[in-house]
Amino acid sequence: MKAQRSLAPGFLIASPPLGDPNFDRTVVLLAVHNTDGALGFVVNRVAPMSLGEVLKLAGYKGPESKDEGPVFLGGPVAPTMGWILCVDPELDPEQEGVLAVDGRIRVTSRRLAFDELVHERVAQAGAPDPKRRMVVLGYSGWGPGQLEREIGAGAWLPTPLDEGVLFDVDVDDRWEKAYALHGLTPAVMMSMHRVGEA
Repeated sequence: MKAQRSLAPGFLIASPPLGDPNFDRTVVLLAVHNTDGALGFVVNRVAPMSLGEVLKLAGYKGPESKDEGPVFLGGPVAPTMGWILCVDPELDPEQEGVLAVDGRIRVTSRRLAFDELVHERVAQAGAPDPKRRMVVLGYSGWGPGQLEREIGAGAWLPTPLDEGVLFDVDVDDRWEKAYALHGLTPAVMMSMHRVGEA
């Protein structure tokens, strides 16, 4: 039997229209993909609450509770669990609660990482974050073979990871910019789906 090729690290771009409201027009950062399943984080859906509100719920009571920065909805699994997605090659993936997405990008749920985020955001007062941290609530998960079946059904377009799309493109434009990595547009994909259905 042929060994499965991992699609992580990479993006999963939702095909238009996907049909599942949890994933309509989404870009998922795929962090883990193996024979046990897959795990990723939606990176273009903003939560209806600010970073300050989330930090306040997590027990932070200082000036950080007024932070108006965005928080992302990473997916429907464990929606109250917070993660930090960041560029931090020094963050050790051997530590509990740390995932290495690639050589530079990490995802962590460690309380110490949140403490550091709070301390540095207060100290830097709006200066650019060298670690480019994004706070994400929840994640997206697939059981063994589930993601492969969804890709086979045309629900997702796997794409190599691109840090520019992840960190430099406006949230509302990430879906279309991720398609552009293939030289495609969502409109072209929709017409291809229609041709395939004929």
